[in-house]
Amino acid sequence: MQTKTIFTRTLLAASLFAMFQAAYAESETQEQELQNVVVTGSMNRVGVVPFRQAKSAVAISRENLEAQNVQKTDEIARYQAGFSNQVFGSDTNTNWFRVRGTQATQAVNGMPVFEYGFFKPLTEIYGVEAVEVTKGADSITFGAANSGGLINYISKRANRNQIGQGEVRLSGGNKGQYGLAGDYTGSLNVDNSLRYRVTGSYKHADGEWDKTDNGTLYIAPTVQWDITPRTRLDILASYQRDKGTPSSNFLPQEGTLRPFPDGSYISRKSNYGDPVNDTETNKQYSLGYEFSHELDNNLTFNSSYRYSKVDNYHRGTYIYPYLVSGISPNLSRDAVFNDGTSKSHSFDNRLTWKFKNNWLENTLVGGVDYRNYKVDALYVHMLFPNTTPAVNVFDPKSGWGKHQDISGAKQQYIKSNQLGFYLQNQARINKQFTVGLGVRHDRAENEENISNQKIKDNHTSYSASVMYHAPKGFNPYISYNESFRLLNGVDGLNNLHDPNITKQTEIGVKYAPAWLDGNLSLAAFRAKDKGALYSRLVNGAMITENEGDSTRKGIEFQADANVLENLNVSTAYTYLSVVQNNTGGDVRQPLFPKHTLSLKTAYTFNQGSLNGLVLGAGMRYIGNSVTANGSLYSGAKVPSATLFDVMARYPFGNNWTAQLNIDNVGDRRYLSGCDFYCYYGAGRNINASISYKF
Repeated sequence: MQTKTIFTRTLLAASLFAMFQAAYAESETQEQELQNVVVTGSMNRVGVVPFRQAKSAVAISRENLEAQNVQKTDEIARYQAGFSNQVFGSDTNTNWFRVRGTQATQAVNGMPVFEYGFFKPLTEIYGVEAVEVTKGADSITFGAANSGGLINYISKRANRNQIGQGEVRLSGGNKGQYGLAGDYTGSLNVDNSLRYRVTGSYKHADGEWDKTDNGTLYIAPTVQWDITPRTRLDILASYQRDKGTPSSNFLPQEGTLRPFPDGSYISRKSNYGDPVNDTETNKQYSLGYEFSHELDNNLTFNSSYRYSKVDNYHRGTYIYPYLVSGISPNLSRDAVFNDGTSKSHSFDNRLTWKFKNNWLENTLVGGVDYRNYKVDALYVHMLFPNTTPAVNVFDPKSGWGKHQDISGAKQQYIKSNQLGFYLQNQARINKQFTVGLGVRHDRAENEENISNQKIKDNHTSYSASVMYHAPKGFNPYISYNESFRLLNGVDGLNNLHDPNITKQTEIGVKYAPAWLDGNLSLAAFRAKDKGALYSRLVNGAMITENEGDSTRKGIEFQADANVLENLNVSTAYTYLSVVQNNTGGDVRQPLFPKHTLSLKTAYTFNQGSLNGLVLGAGMRYIGNSVTANGSLYSGAKVPSATLFDVMARYPFGNNWTAQLNIDNVGDRRYLSGCDFYCYYGAGRNINASISYKF
């Protein structure tokens, strides 16, 4: 039976079954109270809070995002263990982060988003209620998942307890920052069973490089309907437009990692692109639903769907990753061009059965999901030979406004399908042990039109975990997880990717003692990647392939506690080793520091004229990393950097709040990493906001 037929029949049967049961429940249980029918957009199907899961998982709240003044998604985890943030520097239109030394899968409301080339997910943080993070391999949740982990953005929605509440916010700062945002929840009927919420924002910011910028317009209307006391439906929609001049982050190693012969360095503002010609407009549309129906006190049916469309036009100029000092100051350049559309459909239908007696609390989840992606675009990335003139390394403006030849772009059509069947079970035994088991089977298929290539792969993934709930809040655990991903599109040589398969083992302990208002966690992991992505130079251009294997291992420590009544302290430490297993020997992967450390504290005044004032400070240490093997300074050490952030928040009047955040207070010049290129990290960023909540 064809995949499409299987999917259609499964969805039809599940929908008819749910509608029949909803009608029956409405006639039999009208007077029952709403019981646990809360659709949250979570990717956690077994309903266990992150700290109680036998794996490294965290939830970042809306309050935490606001306190750190997060503007882009690659800033969410600056104070989280396991993350390498903005590894390619601060970018105006792209979010760069890695988890446990490799890419993570991103999702919105529990549905994975499509990612290929410049069709990358752009999530507006103001529209996010919370962020869920699972670190490391996990194919049980989404099937075809990146081996770094899962990051799920939960959208704001029309909750019953927020009816009549809203917010208006103004913000501004250096680097051309200004913004206006608003959020309101209302009711559409007398008993408040039908509610709506509208969230909108516009913000603008200049990039770190001369003449680069980005403006983001976002609007997200949602509706939530309590159809019966046991049945709930959410309709979620959004529109986002990003428009501006993209950054040219790529810089040569000489002049950044090493000085020029005269001892000088490239300025952080130098733009070796072409802001006269460079431009990008990205439009995103999404529409979906979340449906939940409690069939009886132990059995619940959930169904989710999300449609997404992205229209992207990108034209950018970049330099080659080498510099021949003393012979010519001119750097060769090429252009990147993309003009097209991507469309995706994602479905998920599942049943959850809960059972409880004197010694056992058990949750069993079984379901089927389906994803379909299509890309239709003029798209060429780093393969044009000499499409634009060279630029003088000491005079970046000499390359602006030059003629570019992008006639070599070809129409590319990519199609990807995945059908998955999954089963998860979590059992709490005698309140002492939590045992988790999972199995999932995926059928994936990718095809690409230019070279008429097609690849299919069927894969079964497994997971298992045990956590012991010892006295005094001490919870050790061990887990095994796998991930599987048939990467979308083609590599730098126009070949379809082979599957990327990861097997990971993790041991750890989570500690939440009664004497401490907080918690601590320690985890150690080892992951083996087959078909890992790596980069190399071909005729001066950097291309990406996945023909190799890699080994990743690390240690992560995280602590968050109120050490005094008014004083909160959190710290995170990561040790990470990422090694490419080549035939000529193991090679340390570039971009990833072995050691990172962060410390954050906040003090809240609770009396006198300063009552409510919060003062916070943070320190971020980014350890040494290395350059790519075979680059100009092959395997060279990239220096460490220590950055400091401060914040202040003060409530005043009736529901007014003012806040000031300064990141990288000392405006430290540093490299966030180097591979064949080098990338400057973000300089000082000052942002002030004032909000009124009602």
